[in-house]
This record gives sequence, C-alpha cells and structure tokens, in this order.
Amino acid sequence: MKKIFRWTLVLTCIVTLTQACKKDYYADGGLANPHYNGTIYDYLTEKKLYFDTIKQIIDLAGLKDMMTSDTITFFAPTDDVIRVAMNDLNAERYFTMKDSVKISDLGPEVWRKFLSMYIMKGKRVAGSFPRVSTENITAFPGINYIMLDGYILNIGLEYTSYNGVEAVGPRILMVTDVTFDPTNFRNNPKVRVVSSDIQPKNGVIHALSISHQFGFRRGEFTRIAGDYLK
Repeated sequence: MKKIFRWTLVLTCIVTLTQACKKDYYADGGLANPHYNGTIYDYLTEKKLYFDTIKQIIDLAGLKDMMTSDTITFFAPTDDVIRVAMNDLNAERYFTMKDSVKISDLGPEVWRKFLSMYIMKGKRVAGSFPRVSTENITAFPGINYIMLDGYILNIGLEYTSYNGVEAVGPRILMVTDVTFDPTNFRNNPKVRVVSSDIQPKNGVIHALSISHQFGFRRGEFTRIAGDYLK
C-alpha cells in the first residue's frame, strides 16, 4: 500500500506541474470512476478548459456526428497543442508578410486530415494495448494501428521502472509516428498519454500531453495549412 501511495503522490505532483493545477480527472490513470454519462462530443463540450478549441475544429472538420454516434477511441490533443500550432503558422505568415489567420480560415479538409490521425475505430482502453519499449523494441514492439483515414501509428504501453526495478512502475500509453523513420524506432516523434480511459457512452478518450506537436511532425501543420491558404 505504501508503494501505491508513493506512486500516486509522485504522479499527482507531475500532473500538477505539467497541467498547471488542472482538475483531478486529468490525473495520470484517469478517474476513480472513468465512465461519463454522455457522448465523446458531450465530454469535450463540457470540459471547455481543455477541449473547447478541439471541439470547434471537430465541428469544422465535419466530425461531430462521428464523435456523437460512432464507437471510437480518441487520442485527444488539448487546446494548448492547437494554440501552439496556430502560433507557429501565424509566425511563418508574419515573416512572409501575410495576415494572421484563425482556425475558421482553414478548410474542413485540413482539420480532418490532422484530426483523423488521432481517431481509431472501436473502443480500446489502455490495458488492451501491448507493451512497447524504445530500449528493447525487438522484444516489445507495440503494434502498428491504422487510424481513421489510413495514417499509421504505433501504440503501446510503456512499463516504467520503480526504485531501480525495471517494468514494475506505472504503465503509460505511448503513441509513436512510426512511419517517420521506419528504420529506427527511437527517431520517430512520440507522445505520452497523461490521462487514460475516460469512457463516454460511445468510446474512450486518452488525453495527450500538452507538449505534443500537432500532427506529430514539426512544421507539418504549418506546411499543409500554408498550402491550403495560398
């Protein structure tokens, strides 16, 4: 019990620092009761502090019905991730003497292209994913999954160490853009889930770290959005 308590305290401190004292449903590992009496879209609408912009781009992408009716797993970026992506886009436009833009200035095809990377058909809770280890990818490779519109991501559970003992600490979902460098897993962009197994009626949400780069690859959103705006 002491070990469990210590890990709970450590993880609470980490989340408090990285999430700027956000509410406890964001604590690593999810809620004591992970079930939410509403749809994925309802959940995102309710949690405005974290997902208000995400909800807006879901609307712009024409994915509201999917988030309401279909059974899906959503690896959800937070609003902070979109804010950084838009800031990068507008910084690029500033240097080329172009006007800044808003999220509504980008077409549905842009937002769908990127959001579809984070949506998997069916309900997949954290415990259903295999182990992955960047240190021993041959033994623990995770699994490559095809996301909504065909993008391929490697998803697996990272078994962390505790007190110097390998693989006995908390298990954390890790999502990797495995096609960036198929020859060297370590070189691929990756993101960890900070809150897993939030379970609305039509699926599951795994919330991603705020340090995530939207679209996984640095500069990719700026390039594609810039092309659309030409």
